[in-house]
Amino acid sequence: MNKKTIFPMLAYRLPYGKFLKTEWETLEFIRDAGINLIVISPMNTANSLGDAYSDYPPVWQWLESYDFASLDRQFEDVLCHHPHARFLVTIDLNSPLWLARRPEQNADSFCQLSHCSLHREWKELTTRYLNAFLDHCETCRADQIEGYILACGRTLEWLEVGNLEPSALKNAGFPLWCREHGFLEFPVPEDPIRQPKHKLIFDPETEAAHPAWRQYVNSLTADLVIHFVSTARKRIRREAKIGIFYSLIHGCFCNGQLECERALDIAPPDFVIGAACNTSPAIGGNSGYIGVTRMLERRGINFMFECDRITSTANLKMSEFVTLSGGIWNTWKNPADDVAGLKRELGMALVNRLSFWYFNIWGGIYRGEECRELVRRSREVWEQYMPLATGSAAEILLVLDPESNYHLHNQRYILSLGEMEECISRSGLPHDTATMRDLEYMDPAPYRMIIFQTLFRMDEKRRKLLETKIGRDRRTVVFIHSPGILHDGLYDPAAVEQLTGVPFNSPGIHVIEQPQRRIVYAATPELLTPEALRTLAQTAGVHFYCREGAFQASREFLMVHQKEGGRIKIDLPAPAEQVTEIFSGKLIAENCTSFEDWFQSPDTKIYHFR
Repeated sequence: MNKKTIFPMLAYRLPYGKFLKTEWETLEFIRDAGINLIVISPMNTANSLGDAYSDYPPVWQWLESYDFASLDRQFEDVLCHHPHARFLVTIDLNSPLWLARRPEQNADSFCQLSHCSLHREWKELTTRYLNAFLDHCETCRADQIEGYILACGRTLEWLEVGNLEPSALKNAGFPLWCREHGFLEFPVPEDPIRQPKHKLIFDPETEAAHPAWRQYVNSLTADLVIHFVSTARKRIRREAKIGIFYSLIHGCFCNGQLECERALDIAPPDFVIGAACNTSPAIGGNSGYIGVTRMLERRGINFMFECDRITSTANLKMSEFVTLSGGIWNTWKNPADDVAGLKRELGMALVNRLSFWYFNIWGGIYRGEECRELVRRSREVWEQYMPLATGSAAEILLVLDPESNYHLHNQRYILSLGEMEECISRSGLPHDTATMRDLEYMDPAPYRMIIFQTLFRMDEKRRKLLETKIGRDRRTVVFIHSPGILHDGLYDPAAVEQLTGVPFNSPGIHVIEQPQRRIVYAATPELLTPEALRTLAQTAGVHFYCREGAFQASREFLMVHQKEGGRIKIDLPAPAEQVTEIFSGKLIAENCTSFEDWFQSPDTKIYHFR
């Protein structure tokens, strides 16, 4: 377990590639705003568009030849514009082009991370580079560096789209891994992505090689994370932090991170980073973060919320030929959206006690004066109020089960579950996240509604946990599609009815009242619309601070986000002596259990209770 819990950090991350040097004026604004923690990315590789991540010469030039003068220039250029900067330094562990393209290597970690984990020469060369990089930084710049971010895999996030594909090294290691984990010595699946006979879920008796292979390839990434985090920990000062884009298992299917709990137990980082762009940017909803909060909290690991929202001033023109649009590149429309949206993101971090960095990914994001005024004020608010934050008081818990997801075939199904989480966000209801293993350690008392993502696997231990700990105190427990269908190692549709009281695949949403609990069975995740979730939450006794819009709450803070303005009534779960809106500093109400406040269209306000 991690022995130190870090205080949440507020930082600014410089743009990628050729856009870095066009944004020195923005860095000077960040300096004047008093944000001193700066994230730099001295990368050796290209991004998913084929453009260089860094506008400087690669630090890793050949085998054990390193250009640390290039690295030092990146520090010095920042210090020219921000003399008080302290640094979080990204270390790019991906294969430089010269290593990825060498015929005898076949070692492109950006696309073949699980294969590279077994590639002895790749691992040795990359470890030497990591050690040399850390030795240089710790010798020359220890007084300027707060910590390091270990980056590898696709988009630096330890992901691998094709990790189910076989390779000579992976095939050779699979039988040994099976023996070590008590499995039969399965053959490598001939077609790892073929549809199982039950269409969605692999049969644990006749198709057991498929979930075993999925767990195996995910474990290869976990092994790499353990190796590199452990290696880095030995080379740096005790107070230096380690961060990593890892353990983001909401919608990753089998792309490399489902074995994260083992990695976090053996070699825990100090913080993990997740990008806001993987959740809905829509004004009026709750946004969202992709860290599994309770999984991280119980290990003393902080979550870094990367705010990479695309404001109305953001640059999306990558080149003469490429302009990004649609999907995660949907921009906010005007300065009012920018302010309300960024304040919502910051409020989520403040309420939930998360670290936060402003990411100026392609430049232009923080050019608007209204936006800049918000960033200036956010630093003051952060320093004054973050020491008072104790974390989320959400009454809804979304539970993920990596073990069940190994048996899942259709990636689109789990993405629809990611969309279900987006529905939770669009419903305006805050929620925490945890894994099935976390339930063994945590107190479920704060939660009035618990939603299970893909709880296919069931055994006596899990059934007892659900009956004696989770399904009590009139709590609402929500199951989706086929909970418990893999019962004691068998595919058994009748087990779904045993668990939920509803026959498998019964259409619609069913609510079963039991003496100790309320069971909800939804045939598909699409049924859990924002409207349906709000109805279920209200019946479960979840407290609604406001009837429209979105909110996030802790014992000390409340963030309220509205798309349409007007006079909004806010109901509190307990009396407050004083209510202060922290950005304006205005005293809103005293000695109250409810109050009203005026909102613009759109608007976000963050209240502090005394």
